[in-house]
Amino acid sequence: MYQRQELLNLIDLFPPQSLIDFYSSLFENLDLSELEDYLPSKFGPKSFSRHALLRSFIVMKCEKLAMITDLNDFLHNNLKIAHICGFDILKPLPSYTVLQRFIKDFPNDILKEIFKKQVSGLKDLGAISSEFISLDSTPIKASTKQNNPKSFTKNKFKKSN
Repeated sequence: MYQRQELLNLIDLFPPQSLIDFYSSLFENLDLSELEDYLPSKFGPKSFSRHALLRSFIVMKCEKLAMITDLNDFLHNNLKIAHICGFDILKPLPSYTVLQRFIKDFPNDILKEIFKKQVSGLKDLGAISSEFISLDSTPIKASTKQNNPKSFTKNKFKKSN
């Protein structure tokens, strides 16, 4: 009993209140009405909430976790954050395979709609404005196959290229 009490006194085992408040307010204002929470299934048990899975990937990006295994470890080590995402912490949390399958099969058009709704809502609240334009500076790689003299393509000297 005494060892359990010492374990609960270690403040490092629990996420800071500011982190809990951040994720609580973030998910409270996140509109996921475009995403069906549970997919109907004729076979097998009820799956994990798709809302909770998407929230967990938002946590992954906010915490700058590089891999799904890091996210899985983070959720298992921070049960309060997992609960805020929407998981039932009294049951097993999703495995690596569940997280990987979810993100692989997640439809991009739904994500675009969720993002569009969030941006529109922020614009209506006056948090952001459309007065400024931003540019993407992602580098574009040149097609070196066509303009490389050492390339073995047959039509590299055609004027149309």
